[in-house]
Amino acid sequence: PPRAWLRLGLGRTPAGVRPAGDGSGVLTPGLLAATAAPTLLALASIGPALYAALLAPQATLRHVWQGPDAADVDWTGVADRTTVLAALVLTLAGGLAAVGFGGRAEARLSRDELVAQVVPVVVPGIAITLLITPAGLGAGWPAGTGAALAVFTIAMLGVAISPRPPDTTAARPLRITRWLVLGIGLAGGSAGLAGSLATRSLTLGTLAGAVGVGLTAALLGRTPTARWLGWAFAASSAHLFAYVAGLALGLPGPWSAFGVLTVATLTIITAATLPRLRRPEGRGEAAALEWTGYAGALLSLVLAASSLPHLAALLAATGAVLGVVAVQPSHGTRQRRTLLWSAVGCELVAWWLLMRIAAVALPEAYTLAFAALALLVGIVELRHHPELGSWAAYGPALVAAFVPTLAIVLVTDTGAPRRIVLLLAAVGTLIAGSVRRQRAPVVIGGIVTTIAALHELFQVSVWLIFIPIGILLLVVGGQYERRRRDLQRLRGAIIRMR
Repeated sequence: PPRAWLRLGLGRTPAGVRPAGDGSGVLTPGLLAATAAPTLLALASIGPALYAALLAPQATLRHVWQGPDAADVDWTGVADRTTVLAALVLTLAGGLAAVGFGGRAEARLSRDELVAQVVPVVVPGIAITLLITPAGLGAGWPAGTGAALAVFTIAMLGVAISPRPPDTTAARPLRITRWLVLGIGLAGGSAGLAGSLATRSLTLGTLAGAVGVGLTAALLGRTPTARWLGWAFAASSAHLFAYVAGLALGLPGPWSAFGVLTVATLTIITAATLPRLRRPEGRGEAAALEWTGYAGALLSLVLAASSLPHLAALLAATGAVLGVVAVQPSHGTRQRRTLLWSAVGCELVAWWLLMRIAAVALPEAYTLAFAALALLVGIVELRHHPELGSWAAYGPALVAAFVPTLAIVLVTDTGAPRRIVLLLAAVGTLIAGSVRRQRAPVVIGGIVTTIAALHELFQVSVWLIFIPIGILLLVVGGQYERRRRDLQRLRGAIIRMR
């Protein structure tokens, strides 16, 4: 074993290596500095091949699903067997450094310490070797794409499921190397995804594999950050898979958006119902998954924006989903209210779009829809929070219902049916508010009733307005004190209403 060779060859722990018995069990800057020169020389020798493996596939982005030859990419690159051998030697050297120089033989590292030390040192070499091996062996597409995707998988899962090095000065090189592994993984993933765009089947396979990688990181990740990033990546890949699958089947973009919304709905439901995400320690993961679902729903709306009928249908479906999510007990009051109003907004815009598509010119078809949805939200809010009062619960809905129609009645020569319906609705609102002892319906209904009634008198003759005013003055003047007490009691009754 390397530690036995170390003990026989040197007789003591080399300079620059921290013994594991001190609790750190990690490589030190001294050892990394000693190995930096040969490592840089090896990287310089394989640099052109690595550059070609990572950047050449990007040309496929301009020729999506047109085959591997359409982009005129040299998939074999500039690597040869010697370059592959150099990368392999570099990988073996990194492995020996991580395992053999981990500390004294008598001070054994725990499994977690060994994994935390080996992964950031060995994975870069493995990744580089994989990236250039297909070109070095003369293999064309899709071997290089598969190798790049394998690098992405190994790098991401290697970081996600391995323990994080301790927050000590001695472990700082390992923490930096983990970021290097992430960078290599992202570069490999970018090259692999670009290469997979050559054909439909490989694109779908790549996105399906991305979902699997994300789920593995989410379920087996060793840190909260790794787990919630895994959930977010898996859900995002699933949304893209749904959209690309629709396009691969020949569906237009707006129709493919329905698949994206379906995946977004399943994502939100999973975040609310999966047992491991309902535990207190899983709240961050649940939030990441849920917000990714919201982003997917928004993406579906953007994809359907070019078709008003599809957009209206998607908005209606999104509002229904948000309404269901809003009643989940795991959400706080503020989040529940935000979701509820978002659902109302989606349903309202969907209704407006449908009215426009049907060429409906009646203004009440637009205003009453908002009023009805706002009234529904107010009823729900008042039931859960009685302290809100009728103004907060019903005020916006009543104003939206009466003000536009009242304005039309006052400033236009509208027909009698609209004026009669307005007056009857105002009287009905006044009566309902009086029975339920709620201030907003009484005040708004009374004001609208008065204005509408006076307007009807003006419609008959402008002089008729003085008849009710004169009668009112006579009654109030003849019984002033009594009427004053009645007005005070009425004012007190209104103030006591909710």
